[in-house]
Amino acid sequence: MTGQPDLFMATRALEPKYHRGDPATSKIAAVSVREYARTQQRAVLAYLATHGPATADAVDAALGWDNTRAGRRLGELRDAHAVERLDETVPTRTGRPAHLYRVVP
Repeated sequence: MTGQPDLFMATRALEPKYHRGDPATSKIAAVSVREYARTQQRAVLAYLATHGPATADAVDAALGWDNTRAGRRLGELRDAHAVERLDETVPTRTGRPAHLYRVVP
């Protein structure tokens, strides 16, 4: 063991999100995007592991994503206890304060 976070194991606990009462098509859609989402989650984890704490906005910019993708993935990773939100905030590209996230040590 190297002491580095296992970037691939952290995403295994994440399951597609849908509500119990959703129609079957919603469940099928959630399952169909699971691997796509996990690929993005691994990219977020790798970025944070390499560059240290960052905002969702900074991750989006660095990975060339739209301005909401990293936020969605960070929320999923936070639910899975793979990342944590720090109390510290920094300005985004638009000047608004945003929390920093880091890989759970």
